[in-house]
Amino acid sequence: MKIFFSFILLLSLTFNFYTSSYSQNNSVVPNNVKSEKDLAPTNPLYQLRVTNIVRGDETDNNENSLFFDIFIYHTNLFDSGPFEYAAGQFYLKFNPGIANGGTLSYSIVPNSSDFTNPDAIPVNPTIAGGQLRLERNVNLDPGEGPIISTVFPGTKIVKMKLSTTAPAISANQMDLSWLISNINQQYSEVYAFVDSVSTIVTGDGTFFIDTTETPLPVELSGFTSNVSGNDVMLNWSTSSETNNYGFDIERSLINAEWNKIGFVSGNGTSSSINNYLFEDKNLNSGKYKYRLRQVDYNGNYEYYNLTNEVVIGTPDKFSLKQNYPNPFNPSTKIEFDIPSDGFVSMKLYDINGREVKSLINEFRYSGYHTFEFNADGLSSGVYYYILNSGDFRSSKKLILVK
Repeated sequence: MKIFFSFILLLSLTFNFYTSSYSQNNSVVPNNVKSEKDLAPTNPLYQLRVTNIVRGDETDNNENSLFFDIFIYHTNLFDSGPFEYAAGQFYLKFNPGIANGGTLSYSIVPNSSDFTNPDAIPVNPTIAGGQLRLERNVNLDPGEGPIISTVFPGTKIVKMKLSTTAPAISANQMDLSWLISNINQQYSEVYAFVDSVSTIVTGDGTFFIDTTETPLPVELSGFTSNVSGNDVMLNWSTSSETNNYGFDIERSLINAEWNKIGFVSGNGTSSSINNYLFEDKNLNSGKYKYRLRQVDYNGNYEYYNLTNEVVIGTPDKFSLKQNYPNPFNPSTKIEFDIPSDGFVSMKLYDINGREVKSLINEFRYSGYHTFEFNADGLSSGVYYYILNSGDFRSSKKLILVK
């Protein structure tokens, strides 16, 4: 009997030992604890693409120029999270024989990138033998890099221009291809911020060339401006349109950022002449630039620049305009013009001639001015606003309806 109980005890101890060992070596990770594999960052996957190869563009219709876009498109958002672009250099092989006996030049088209941080744009385009080179941008800090789009065709890095001094250049003989691996020479590279560290991700991309020469979606036959006081009328015409959704109208002060100020619908696909106009009203004195951002139904776009600067000068006489809207509640705009610098006073009175509020009481420079009046705190009724500047005095009636 002793031997039997000793055997049972030994068997029990052996079972507990192996059970404990198995539990320690094969423990289940709790749901709220990530494994080492889960914590490892995932590099972004992407497509790098040369596309929209066109002969001539909106500013250069010569047969001796080719233009193309370089796009980058993020393809694994759910695995990697947002793709913050850190840097890139872009080397392409091509056939230098397309120069046709002329001298080639390679340049970046100004204002062509989707990158809002200009420091992210590659620099120093050069031609070296059979290579088109675009060098790496300056170093960025985490948080400064643009986020790459996950919507095809992606984010436009830049538009490039390749020209020859000969009469013509041909895309069919270009033989364009990516240089992505070379032991003895530099090649294309892409960097991303992965866990806030600039990381080379060249091997995580696929590289494409859309070699088909693409006709411009819109052939612009004219783009002009006319100034009347502080209003600008933009007029443009197209001789043909393909898949044209419409035009964003963008304006910029000289050496300032572009801002969208309106939209005009396009005519889809058309082979007839179409005329368009857009009025930009009530501008302050200054120098302005305009451009059209033509957008097709696939989301692709091209810029068309107004070649001349638009100058809004100073008025030649005093003027006080009727407020608009009128009647109003609770806000309205009052415009006035002053031909010379000076002190300006504008006051609001009720129908009994009592002063209700001082609207403006300060020095103003000559030019076109707009004052936005908010009538919160006033009762419905008829009021008068009176402008005084130098020897000029004028009044208008406004109606507040609450």
